Amino acid sequence: MLGYVSRAINLDLCMFDFQENRIIIGNLTGHTIAGLPIETIRKEGMNIYGRILSDGEMELAKNIMNEAYKFFTKCDDLATRMELVFSWSLQVNTPNGREITLNHRLVPYKLDDNGDLWLALCSISTLPLTYKITKACIDCVKTGERYDYIDGKFIRSQHKYLTEEELSILGYLADGLAIKQISVKMGLCQRMIERKKKEALDKLGAHTQAAAVYRAIRMGLI
Repeated sequence: MLGYVSRAINLDLCMFDFQENRIIIGNLTGHTIAGLPIETIRKEGMNIYGRILSDGEMELAKNIMNEAYKFFTKCDDLATRMELVFSWSLQVNTPNGREITLNHRLVPYKLDDNGDLWLALCSISTLPLTYKITKACIDCVKTGERYDYIDGKFIRSQHKYLTEEELSILGYLADGLAIKQISVKMGLCQRMIERKKKEALDKLGAHTQAAAVYRAIRMGLI
């Protein structure tokens, strides 16, 4: 059943061992990691991304992971470390030439005796290529704070939480697309797009669409 659900929503779930750099348990179908064989994914662990990311994206991914680890180790309270949720999205060029968005979400599950990350629950999913997909963030469940990856560092957000759909809409608006065009691209009705746009404006404290786009760009959100 879990495998069926995962395929239906294009999502893979696994437990990752950071000390051994390997997947030790999980529901993997391979479809979310550019169709690579399951055994290859299990064997190579996080190194698998070197097969599907461009050199530039791979370098960016390494920097994001390094900065995330620095952020993690700066938390002296081990309980707080366990409350951190790390997410990132990158552009992937699949073996068959398609461009997709690879989404990765990691939740700490167990620390070692030194307080370093040992086991983590990971979810991996893909979507059609979306606007400005290179981004990352860290959420602290305990405090409700969010830190966005901006200019090579994780910086505390000064805005209320914006959903992926709201960010996508702002991105499309920045590109000059009309509500009708955005509706087609996102597969949502125009009324829903308008509602989500209003919610994004409210969260950013903007009274106009132009102001919301400007603030989102200035804040590094799109």
